[in-house]
Amino acid sequence: MKFLSISKYSIYKSTLEILLSFPNTTYTDTRSFLQKKLQRYPGALSYLQLDKKNKKQDDTIEIILNRNKLESLPVIEEKDSIKDKRIKVHRTLEYLGIKQKQSQALLKLADIYFYGYYGYPQNIDKALQYYKFLAEEFGSPQAQQKIGFIYSIGLGSTQRDQAKALLYLSFAAMNNDIPAQISLGYRYLFGIGTERNCDESIWYYRKIADEMVKIQQSGPPLGRLLPPPKISVYEEDGGIFGKGASNAIGRPIDEAKGGSDISASELLTLYQYIEENEKFNPSKQVLIALNYYQGNPPVKKDFKRALKIFKVAARHLPEDILKSDNIKITDKDLESFQTTNNIKSASKAAAFIGQMYWRGEGVEANDIEARKWYQRSAKLGYSAAINALGVMYQYGYGQLKQDEDMAIKYYIAASNKGNPDAQTNLGNILLESTHVENKVSAFNLFQQASKAGNIVASFKLANIYQSGEIIPEQCVFAASLYKTIAERASYYDHLFEEAKLDLRQNNYNAALLKYLILSEQGYEMAQSNAAYLIDEGLASTDSLFYNNQNPYALALIYWKRSANQMNPDSRVKVGDYYFYGLGTDDFQEEEVTDSDESSSEDNVDDDTDVDDDDIVGYPGEENKEEEEDEDIRSKENNKKEKEKEKKSKETKRYYDRSLELNAYAAFPIKIALAKLNFKVQIHNLKCRLAHREDDYIIFKEDKEGTDNKINFDEGDDETSKSINERIKLSFNGQHGQNERELSIKDRIMKSFELNDDSKRILASFILKFLIGYGLGYVTYAIFHYFQHGRLPEVRFSVLVVYIFIFSAVIGTVLSSFQEEIQMRLRAARAH
Repeated sequence: MKFLSISKYSIYKSTLEILLSFPNTTYTDTRSFLQKKLQRYPGALSYLQLDKKNKKQDDTIEIILNRNKLESLPVIEEKDSIKDKRIKVHRTLEYLGIKQKQSQALLKLADIYFYGYYGYPQNIDKALQYYKFLAEEFGSPQAQQKIGFIYSIGLGSTQRDQAKALLYLSFAAMNNDIPAQISLGYRYLFGIGTERNCDESIWYYRKIADEMVKIQQSGPPLGRLLPPPKISVYEEDGGIFGKGASNAIGRPIDEAKGGSDISASELLTLYQYIEENEKFNPSKQVLIALNYYQGNPPVKKDFKRALKIFKVAARHLPEDILKSDNIKITDKDLESFQTTNNIKSASKAAAFIGQMYWRGEGVEANDIEARKWYQRSAKLGYSAAINALGVMYQYGYGQLKQDEDMAIKYYIAASNKGNPDAQTNLGNILLESTHVENKVSAFNLFQQASKAGNIVASFKLANIYQSGEIIPEQCVFAASLYKTIAERASYYDHLFEEAKLDLRQNNYNAALLKYLILSEQGYEMAQSNAAYLIDEGLASTDSLFYNNQNPYALALIYWKRSANQMNPDSRVKVGDYYFYGLGTDDFQEEEVTDSDESSSEDNVDDDTDVDDDDIVGYPGEENKEEEEDEDIRSKENNKKEKEKEKKSKETKRYYDRSLELNAYAAFPIKIALAKLNFKVQIHNLKCRLAHREDDYIIFKEDKEGTDNKINFDEGDDETSKSINERIKLSFNGQHGQNERELSIKDRIMKSFELNDDSKRILASFILKFLIGYGLGYVTYAIFHYFQHGRLPEVRFSVLVVYIFIFSAVIGTVLSSFQEEIQMRLRAARAH
């Protein structure tokens, strides 16, 4: 292929086509099994001589950023080897970007080296040079964003610098770069590299959320489909701690499974078998059709095939409903529920057929045909179809007369069945009312729909929290909702999907880089994914960090950020890291603290007289030096003790807070806490023997239950609450309450729990009984031996006596608690 007298845009397009033809080589992790498993023990790696770094790919292409040194445009020919083509493509993109001032071409070249695309050797330092040139010469927001992330993470040879990261991200955000804006929203919300500022966070998050909602609403009828949900790396392994260890991955413990037991080709064969041979089972037909409709792997999106399978499932509708084109829907129909699985699946299929006809998916758009299918489904009480008919009545689609009263009637019927779209539509109508009661009802509807994941409802709810019109203004609630919308409806994002493909190809290093970039944008899923890849030794940090970065200090950063966003497993991990000291020595705190002013004692007055003894040695000088050395050693020891105390308290704090969110973690956490308490008691005993009572480690009860990093109560208005409480409420499924309401059964069972005083009294009674029993038996045995010359035999009568005594003691103990237990039971039933 030759580049003759054609435009620079045509050259750029042709160059991209050549790039796509290159084999996309992936990174191969050459580390041995021992290197992966012992990476947390550098001393062991050094002893076994396994601490050699992976050999990097050769990168012999030099950078030319001076337009005067650039030669003419290279000619790429078909006979050129892959290596020569890569060099010529590099020079072509360089020429277009620098000589022809086409920033898009140079940005493509920088991304190639940053991510290692198209088989080019990954070189972050080289990419940084291109990004800086683009930022300085063109003011490219994409380049400024990448520079900010490089400084924030410390990629390549660059040291972490949150101040520079904030500067570059701010410039990129001013130029409407969405990843930079969402990153700044996250930084201001959590106080990373800057002071917490809820208003600033809302400004960025609301701007993105507003744009994402507009994109979602600008699509076909009923709005665009949301992007596929983000998938955790550890989900296939059953969670961060393995199969069945936690339910934090969003599904029941007994359903957690490790790995996939079926290949993609086998799954496709299974889909084809169900489609062709199980037409009598509408549930399975709908499941297969949904996979084709949404494009879930391993199948690709195919609307025509999905419509065909939906129609097969819809054949199980009652015959009179299936063949009728003019169906009258009564109030009883709107309130009815499907009684059998076959009817339920068939009505769901009919609703999807109506949706596809209305939106023109796999068939020519026809709102009349869509209305017929919706009516068939709504006749059987399917809530999504009832809501869709409400929309048709509200706006006059499908030859239905525009009637808002009928629309409200249908919305109410679907809302009562828990349909979030209907709750949102009804809330929008009520919100426009002038009556306060209607606005409050709208607020409640938005709350219910927001919990179900409706982003429009979440946006309306966030606006209410921010404005303070219906309820007092609550800044943090609004910011957390805007953040959820920006992350869930991320139409602009492509890195999650790329990372997913990298994982399927076992290219963990490439996936790690993308998750690190997404982590800086505040995605909790990306933070836990990045930390997991490092923690499990799946990804090597050597290819991304050229300055001997401690992998566990890096993992601790993202475990902690994930823990601060209420991931219970990450909280346990943070506790483990502090408990075992993994990466804690190199961990850099990201909190912003006020700089300490220099002490006046350090300043020396120039007019101070200087004695000769200050210059010439005097008899007590050696003693003074020894005292100074002793003082230095004492300060170092105190510093180490303070660090040990801090690590112990951090360990306990994260263990306690993981237990707050996940009761299934009780057993392992109590074991870990028991071991921690044992270590602390040994430490305190040493301090007592050395008369260093000030170094005692004393655990205080964490009454807040939230991390200091995300406590927004300080400096915010009185009605604002911490983001932890906001997310806790979503877990509990309630708003306006900090704790889940206990059932009567739970209260009664809880009332039987003994406090520390009661346990102490019971233990003392038992101890006294055992001591008395032992002394009594020994005394009896001595007398028996002197009288009969042998030890007594254990007789049944003696056992009866002691059992009677034991029962009397237990009865005394229980009677002392009887009145208290009865009072607790009455109090529990009263509530």
